[in-house]
Amino acid sequence: MNLFPCTLVYVDVDANPGPNSTNRDPLSYVSQAVCLNNSLRQLGMPTLTIMTNAPALVAQRLAKMLPQNRPAVATLTATIELPKNTPFYAAHFKLDLMDQMAGSLPVDSMLLLLDADMVALLPLDSELIERCAEAGLGVFDISDQVFPAYGSERVVADLEIVADRRLRNPRWYGGEFLLATPDSLRTLVPRARASYARYLSESERLKHHGDEAFISAALNSLADEGQVLIEVGAYQAVGRHWAGNNYRDLRWFRCCSFVHLPGSKALLEKEARFVEFVPDRFWRHMRVAHLRGRMRHAAKRIVRMLSGARLAMLSAHALRGLKG
Repeated sequence: MNLFPCTLVYVDVDANPGPNSTNRDPLSYVSQAVCLNNSLRQLGMPTLTIMTNAPALVAQRLAKMLPQNRPAVATLTATIELPKNTPFYAAHFKLDLMDQMAGSLPVDSMLLLLDADMVALLPLDSELIERCAEAGLGVFDISDQVFPAYGSERVVADLEIVADRRLRNPRWYGGEFLLATPDSLRTLVPRARASYARYLSESERLKHHGDEAFISAALNSLADEGQVLIEVGAYQAVGRHWAGNNYRDLRWFRCCSFVHLPGSKALLEKEARFVEFVPDRFWRHMRVAHLRGRMRHAAKRIVRMLSGARLAMLSAHALRGLKG
């Protein structure tokens, strides 16, 4: 089974940048994709394809690179419409990307859909790829991160609103990684378009916005109907890392095939300046960013503690004044 690594770079200067993006350059995701492609090349994996609605602009940004080092560029035909102030606006167009891939991928290939702000550190396990090929879909379950952060009741409610049904075992799937055969895409895309329509019409009731909401709803519905989903996170095929976060020991990510760094886009853009991706060099930079993040988190906790103590002291003084 051949893999087709692909990422979305949707360019719209009038849309709000992603909530995790600090670079206002609309083509900054191209630099991140270059880093991702370099990391894929280092492992001997197929070239990354950038699917974009602005192929000329993306090709211009890549023009100074050696041809053999460049990601491939393909035109995305965008069909969906939504308000440009929608959070994670660009990510919604993954639905159009998946639709195009469903009709163009060879039967012996699998779409490996990746976010641009990722790196490949290790090859994907061949047995895992085989399992995903047999099932049709390999997905990244991040319920253990999303449910505690937002409350399981709220997350499940959003999923069931978008799915328009009660779900047997609601799960939230990360949008940064998807392995899918053409047949499974042809099953998933129509269901995801129906979920997207409800997502759009019910957007004011929802706490969660972005492609993960309606793709997760579609995947849950298919799972309830018997579709087997291979959960790739358990195999450490992918991990989502936030600098300074104690959710997992940093060393755990060193054993992942792919690491998603949504809060470290600047680090990836700097790494893209190197001709070759060197895992040990990148890992050192990632560790430094993680330690700095830990320090920022610690400083914020101290500020909150001091602020709380000051408020308590002022309240005590005010109470004594009322009693006096």
